[in-house]
Amino acid sequence: MTWLRAARGAGMALGAVALGAAVLVPAPLGRGLAGPVRDDGAPPPEPGAPGLVERVDERLGERMPGLELPERRELARALVLESELARIDPLLVLGIIEVESAYDPEARSRRGALGLMQLREPTLRREVERAGIDCPSLTDPAVNVRAGIRYLRRLLDAFGREEHALMAYNAGPNRILGYLREGDGEIPERFRVYPRKVRAEVRRLRRGWLVAGPPSPGEAAPGRGDAPRPAAVAIADVAPTHRAGVASSEPPR
Repeated sequence: MTWLRAARGAGMALGAVALGAAVLVPAPLGRGLAGPVRDDGAPPPEPGAPGLVERVDERLGERMPGLELPERRELARALVLESELARIDPLLVLGIIEVESAYDPEARSRRGALGLMQLREPTLRREVERAGIDCPSLTDPAVNVRAGIRYLRRLLDAFGREEHALMAYNAGPNRILGYLREGDGEIPERFRVYPRKVRAEVRRLRRGWLVAGPPSPGEAAPGRGDAPRPAAVAIADVAPTHRAGVASSEPPR
C-alpha cells in the first residue's frame, strides 16, 4: 500500500504541472472596458446581444437601488463585456451574485471574502493585476465583478464542468479536486447545494426575461459524457478555500 500512496502522490504532483496552467495562465480576455475606436468619435456599441446591457441594468436597479445611474450602467457594461470575453452566460454571473452577496457591494464574509462576487483579497488582487484593471477599491462593484468573472473562467477551464467549477468557487478548488481524485470521485451531496441554488436563480431570471438561451458555457458537451477528472489545481495560485460567501451554502469545514 505504501507504493500505491506514493504513486498517487506523484500523480497529483505531475497533474499540478499539467492542469495548473488552466488557473495560473491568464486566459486572453482582453484588458478592460475600452471599446473599439470609431472615426466619427461616437461611443462604441454596447457589448453583448442587443438590449442585454439594458436588461442587466434593470436588474441591478431592482437589487441595488442605492447605486447611482452612471455607476450602475458602468457595472452592467462591465458584467456583460467580461462575460462575453470569458464565454460565460451573464445570467450565470447574476445568479452567483444573488447567492453570494445578495447584490451588496460592501458584503464581507467571516473569512474575508469581499464584494458582489465574494472573492478573498489575494484572489481579487491576482485577477486585477493580471488584467491590468484600474482598481480604486477591491469592493468597487465593476472591479469586483470583472475579477470574479475571470476567476470563474479559470475554474471552468480547470474543472471542465460547470457544476464542479461552481462547487470549487464556493468551497475551494483544492477541496473539490481532492474528492475528484480520491476513490470513486464522488463529491458529497452537501457541496451540490450551492450549484443548485445558483442554477435555480438563473432559471428564475431566464423565465422573467423570457429568454430561452443555450446552456451556460462551461457545461460538458452533450454526448461526450463526463469531462476528464482534473489532476490538480496549483496550490500556489488558489488557496484551498479562496472565499466564503455571505449568502453561500459553504459546507462545514
